[in-house]
Amino acid sequence: MKYRFIYTLLGVALLALNNQSYADSKPSSAITYPRPGGVLCDKKSGFCADEQGVSVAITQMELGKKASKNLMDQIRAVGIQDFDATSFTMTGGLHCETKQKKCFTNKYDNVVDAKATKALFGK
Repeated sequence: MKYRFIYTLLGVALLALNNQSYADSKPSSAITYPRPGGVLCDKKSGFCADEQGVSVAITQMELGKKASKNLMDQIRAVGIQDFDATSFTMTGGLHCETKQKKCFTNKYDNVVDAKATKALFGK
């Protein structure tokens, strides 16, 4: 009887830990809305954006110097003149187009992500 109780507690604890790891692995959990008024950050991809597009300055403020340095290194690798900060895709496929002032559930469908669009553009 004593062991059954211990095994039951152990099983419940393992289930709770297992469920937590699934929650943490959802792609959208990496995307945060740190400030009202138009900022999205993707901790996993290591960048932030505002209504104008990907921002090194906001990335540094929200994610730190290391993230902003990594972002600048990626921009330089593409070529600063070829980098389009106005079109970006975040973890889980969330894709935003600042010229259209819309975010989509992914880059290939025209399904608007209402939460991200409102958070970034206020609509």
